[in-house]
Amino acid sequence: MGVVLLSILSIQLFAQQSRVDSIVQLLNISYVNNKLDNASFDAARELIFNAGLNEEQVVQIETAAAGYKSQENFAIRFEIFSSILKTDVNKAINYGKLQIEKIDELTLPELSNIRVRFLSNLRIPFRNTTRIEDGFSYYTQKLNFYKTRNDSSGISLCYFVLAGFYNTSGLIDLAIYNMKKSISYLDTLRQKGTWINNTYGIAFYYSKKGDINESLKYYRLILKEKTRTPLQNFTSTVGIANVFIQANQLDSAAHYINIVKRDTTPYFENIRASFLQTEALYNIHAGNLEEAENLLKKCWQSVQESNIPVDAPSGTIAPDYYLALVRIKQNKLDEAIILLTKDIERLLNSRIEKLTDYRMLADLYKKTGKSDKAAETYSTFIALQDMLLADQDKYRAFSFEAEQLISEKELSITKLESQNRVSSLFKNFLMAIAALLLLLAAVLYNRFQFKKKANKVLETTLFDLKSTQSQLIQSEKMASLGELTAGIAHEIQNPLNFVNNFSDLSNELITEMNEEIDKGNSAEVKAIASDIKQNLEKINHHGKRADSIVKGMLQHSQKGSGQKEPTDINALADEFLRLAYHGLRAKDKSFNATLKTAYDSTVGKVSVISQDIGRVLLNLINNAFYAVTEKSKQAGAEYEPLIILRTRKLTDKIEIRVSDNGNGIPQKVLDKIFQPFFTTKPTGQGTGLGLSLSYDIVKAHGGELRVETKEGEGSEFVIILPSRI
Repeated sequence: MGVVLLSILSIQLFAQQSRVDSIVQLLNISYVNNKLDNASFDAARELIFNAGLNEEQVVQIETAAAGYKSQENFAIRFEIFSSILKTDVNKAINYGKLQIEKIDELTLPELSNIRVRFLSNLRIPFRNTTRIEDGFSYYTQKLNFYKTRNDSSGISLCYFVLAGFYNTSGLIDLAIYNMKKSISYLDTLRQKGTWINNTYGIAFYYSKKGDINESLKYYRLILKEKTRTPLQNFTSTVGIANVFIQANQLDSAAHYINIVKRDTTPYFENIRASFLQTEALYNIHAGNLEEAENLLKKCWQSVQESNIPVDAPSGTIAPDYYLALVRIKQNKLDEAIILLTKDIERLLNSRIEKLTDYRMLADLYKKTGKSDKAAETYSTFIALQDMLLADQDKYRAFSFEAEQLISEKELSITKLESQNRVSSLFKNFLMAIAALLLLLAAVLYNRFQFKKKANKVLETTLFDLKSTQSQLIQSEKMASLGELTAGIAHEIQNPLNFVNNFSDLSNELITEMNEEIDKGNSAEVKAIASDIKQNLEKINHHGKRADSIVKGMLQHSQKGSGQKEPTDINALADEFLRLAYHGLRAKDKSFNATLKTAYDSTVGKVSVISQDIGRVLLNLINNAFYAVTEKSKQAGAEYEPLIILRTRKLTDKIEIRVSDNGNGIPQKVLDKIFQPFFTTKPTGQGTGLGLSLSYDIVKAHGGELRVETKEGEGSEFVIILPSRI
């Protein structure tokens, strides 16, 4: 018996090697004198696709194709990837990632289409194995990489793949968001086919979410598009049929199913299998259980013969679930339980489908008197549901449309309501100053005609103060200034104290002056008048200082012109460090931290939109304060919070570094921190928009924002901007 098996194995190995030898021979004759023979080349590719290759044979084929041009060489490597995928998913993933990296290194336009095929097909093994988290990490990394290159095609494709991952994970809102982001990066004139495919994805996700109207809207957009292919027409028509079954409008569903049945084009097996499920579901609802069972048997046959994965490009292929529905209708509950159990094992990462199965399975156990199994299954259902809800809360998915309407200002700043109280305080102080100066001006005008020049200065000062007062009244109507307000309050307190002190002193001097006038001591009157003049100059100086602080506050609260202006980066950084620190101290008097700065004097002025870069600095500094505050709660008295702000001049760029000695950022979320709506803060303490908006602002300036972190030791955010003025 052993000899027979050995002989069979030897024959199979010989046949396999013969096939590889044939591939090598075809490749050797396909490309001669820089000319490609398409017939033999296509024959070689087909043989590669159908061969089960080991590592040695892969090297043989790659060596034979070494002399080919890049486009044909990577076409062969794609067939190798597809071949490996049939036998070893993990090796296929590693091989596919390696080829994508090589293509990205070459940056050749002619490799764009083959890169799309690698990136698109690589998503399937990630979705259908336990490596879906690796898939999230890899495609997020590639998304960020393509953003640095402004590669809209790569960005769009990564968003498309991530949408599929979120759909598999049951996060449908995020799936819709990422698919719409994918479409936003498409050139809809030159990439109409991709636009139709992605629009189909949105329609499918809305259907899965139970939003019938939105789903139909997007499906009908596709059917109105004249450039759609027969396959796109087929899948969209099936999708509409599914929606009408979901809405229990069986007449409408039957109409679209009949349209599909008239299309006999030999599409991919997973497409046909998906339609067989839809037609079976229609028959289940219509009461045609025998017909539904026959259709599902055909579906299973297709799955087994073509090795169709559960999470296929056409959607979830789960005939056991639909067959369980048939058995439930037939009151064969024990058989339905077996089918649902098998389906759960096969579903793997498809959480929404698994939730449906577990809920149905728990009910069946209860109906068949298996109370213990019912309780156990229901507990599993609750645990899976809680996990899904936790993920939804973690990512806080917004709609794509909501993101389009978000102000360029950070959402957290606009939501704070403390500015009105602070503005009222500013107004009251300055109104008191204005009243005091009016009194002083009247006294001096009536008693000292020779001080007309001084009066003119006072009138100018009064005008400026009234102007400032008007600005402050207007500022009451503005949106909240958030973390800036407490810091600004601290900054403006100093000049106001000076104004109050010199005003009190001038009052005393006027009293003394009146006494000396009564005595007829003109020399002493002149000396006192000189002192009053100096006091008024100091009041004027500190009034202008308060005025400049208020104007700066108003400038940072406005959208501004959006024009870049030469800006002193060191002064801007120092200003926002001080304001952020005083703002935090105003909210938490117990907070203390060591602030260190190292400003490179050669940085000078850089052409930026100062309000936007100020917003980035404020966000990064506040994040640093948050990090050290959280660590101080855990580490105890021996921990000393430290924030360091540095600037440095590079060759043709400048660098700003904001570092802290907090807990650092966990590696598992590092790739996600610049994503919109992702936050590690507790619910209510963060929107997940700060770093995303900061990233976009820096990129809009032609710069780069990155993070360097070590878990347990701290983080450092690095802003790099062009140094041109």
